[in-house]
Amino acid sequence: MHSVRLLALLSVFFASVAQAEWTYSQMVTQENGQPVYHGKPIDDDLRNRWPAELEAEFQARARTILRAQVADGLPRGNTFFENEKRTYGYLMAHALAGDSEAAIAKLQERDHQHEQWHRETDGIDYYACFTLKHQMRKYFYFGDLLAPEYKKLMFSGAQKWTAKDPMRRPHYAFEKGKQGWGPDARNSWVDIRSTENLYLMRVTSVYLMAEETGNQTTTAKYKQEILDYTATLYRVGIGEWDSENYHGHSIAPLLNLYDFAQDREVKKAAKACLDFYAAAGAVKYWRGGFNGPTKRDYNHAQPFGGSAANSLWVWFGDHPSGKQDHWESDEVHQITSQYRPPLAVVHLARKQFDKPVEVFAAKPPYSATTSHQFDAKPEYSETQYLAHSFQMGSLTGVTSVDGGDVNGFKILAWDQKEGAVALHASPTDNPLMVGSPMYQTGVVAAPNRVAQQKNIALWLTENGKSPWIWVVPNSVQVHRDGERTILECDKTWVSIRPLGCTPLEIDTQLTDVLKGSKKSRFPNHQVLSCRGTSDKFCGIAVEVGEKQSHGSFDQFRQAAKAAEVDTSELDRGVARYKSTEGTWLGIHWNDDPLDLGVWRNGSRRDLSSLPLYESPIIESPWGEGTLAVHCGGATFRCSVSETGAVTFEQ
Repeated sequence: MHSVRLLALLSVFFASVAQAEWTYSQMVTQENGQPVYHGKPIDDDLRNRWPAELEAEFQARARTILRAQVADGLPRGNTFFENEKRTYGYLMAHALAGDSEAAIAKLQERDHQHEQWHRETDGIDYYACFTLKHQMRKYFYFGDLLAPEYKKLMFSGAQKWTAKDPMRRPHYAFEKGKQGWGPDARNSWVDIRSTENLYLMRVTSVYLMAEETGNQTTTAKYKQEILDYTATLYRVGIGEWDSENYHGHSIAPLLNLYDFAQDREVKKAAKACLDFYAAAGAVKYWRGGFNGPTKRDYNHAQPFGGSAANSLWVWFGDHPSGKQDHWESDEVHQITSQYRPPLAVVHLARKQFDKPVEVFAAKPPYSATTSHQFDAKPEYSETQYLAHSFQMGSLTGVTSVDGGDVNGFKILAWDQKEGAVALHASPTDNPLMVGSPMYQTGVVAAPNRVAQQKNIALWLTENGKSPWIWVVPNSVQVHRDGERTILECDKTWVSIRPLGCTPLEIDTQLTDVLKGSKKSRFPNHQVLSCRGTSDKFCGIAVEVGEKQSHGSFDQFRQAAKAAEVDTSELDRGVARYKSTEGTWLGIHWNDDPLDLGVWRNGSRRDLSSLPLYESPIIESPWGEGTLAVHCGGATFRCSVSETGAVTFEQ
């Protein structure tokens, strides 16, 4: 008995030693003359298993990313406030694949404010959230490559930082009345900004360092915070939902938690969060692009660009050219992690299911998840149609007005060269802001609503003289058939018919504005425009076709001539459209987007009880704490109790 116990103790001891010793030769090995990148070991039952061919693809993408990130030499930058948000990520990429010694040296340079803001944490920056995200991987993954004295400083600084909860802990540098986001203006030992991505960077980092340094009270508090977040996520979804600018920035700190937490409950919660973020992203990811609608989109051009498309490409690939060059610096977190999404989620991202499929979804108020509002009600109702050669998605409330941040309509179309191209539209005359208004007023003409049924949509705005624009790639051919405008993509065709508007046509003046602006996120695009001619409401009818539904482009174009519109009640916000396939769709305006009249073949859609996801391929009832994905012959299920207890099945 004593010998058995001794062996068990020795096993624990040697396991802890092995975990502590993590060297470059373990991080990177060679296989057939190519580098292979490894995350730290993790229990098998907390891993989503991948077949060898998927892992080989992942490693090939990792090599592509790292080659691109080290091609121009070590990055320049400074450590003022959060300026490490990119530099540290690129330096860690160099540590893996470039000049490792020089990169590790730069990762240890003294922080610009080490004697001011960070004096109480031994000069180590544990303040700005974007810096914290990278500091965790620097310490826990690359720690054994750091100078022993520097790693000790990181430990001792973290021990002091988490001795008490650093959130709003009074800071000696605080000056009452000062403006800014530093501790001199916000009186806290840690960044207080609480967008969802920054919240995740903060709570995961405080937890990890409190756990590492033995500060049990802070550890327990932040463990509960993490479990509460996970339970809420599975009930109401992501508050900063499907953000083209921030989706990957939320994934990175969750990877830190999954990779480095010691507590098994916390690791399971981290995995559950990652599975949810991967599945949510997989609905809209396709061939290197990311479809809408989106929260906080920042008008990222597609294909390939922005946090969502970048981070999801690392996992899902499925892009024909491999020509990616807009890196976010978070990719090193994925490359150095053992986490892989569930196989069913990969099939969802690659659209390996019987098509077409319509997905109904709902999104919560922005702060619902981070404030653990189990009883939050949906704020947005989304329809997503996944066809063979395109995806079309919309919100009933569509694009934000007066300072909002939601892009409510988008089409992603198959493209031979680019993988997928995005077709953007908005009731605006500003081609630089065709996504969300990005918190600015006066961009979108008026409140607007969309009714969607599969491949057709009716879009109205409460401004009869509203401008409308579409921003589409130059590769898209534009045809005019009377009042109809037909967009011809590689395999996808879009018919756009005015409702109380002039016909949509190429606008050379706005195209020149787009091309001539240094702020443009849409290179190699053209602008189409029209304008309302009605009293109170105007809009457009959209129908999308492909080979599987219409045979050929000429057949679709001919059929579009027979499609019918009824605008006899347009002044009341009512319009109807009979599609090329005989489907009727009606829209009846309502100031409340969740009470919009969406009439599908004579029956009004019930928007009173909305799901997180409802479809044959992804299911998650609102408020119940479960997620299931069924794609490509694989199934994944996860359930999270109200206390944050996680169970998986796949």
